[in-house]
Amino acid sequence: MKQLLFKSFVWLTLCTTLFSFSKIGGDRYTIHLNDKKIIEHFVHSKESIPSFSLDQAAANGQLSVYYSECGKIGTARKLSVKDDKGKVLAGWQFENAVHEHTPMNFKVKDILALKQKGNNTVKLFYSSREVSTDRLLATIVLAEELKAKK
Repeated sequence: MKQLLFKSFVWLTLCTTLFSFSKIGGDRYTIHLNDKKIIEHFVHSKESIPSFSLDQAAANGQLSVYYSECGKIGTARKLSVKDDKGKVLAGWQFENAVHEHTPMNFKVKDILALKQKGNNTVKLFYSSREVSTDRLLATIVLAEELKAKK
């Protein structure tokens, strides 16, 4: 009997340890530019907040954000763009999702227009009824033209 209890305890400890390193559960999001995934991030990971650049070549494009709140889609979803001082520069509200993986879409030119107002870097935030404080998703660098890397 003692041996069975000990084996059960070891098995339970091993499973708990292994699952603590998995990415099951928790909030996660992806950001797509013209249907191409450019960012995937798990909110409670220890990785830094991602960043990406936009330039005039992408001006006619569309950004899409898929945000999953522990496997569910939030209600009263909002995206906002803020400057480095926290001032809201642009914002969008989205209908409650009927289907899983319903993206929040907005036009790249709406973000690029912020460069004309003197912003070179902006931050993209998410909130919903369930996530009541703004959650930083990414830093966006607004460039005139992206230089090709050699």
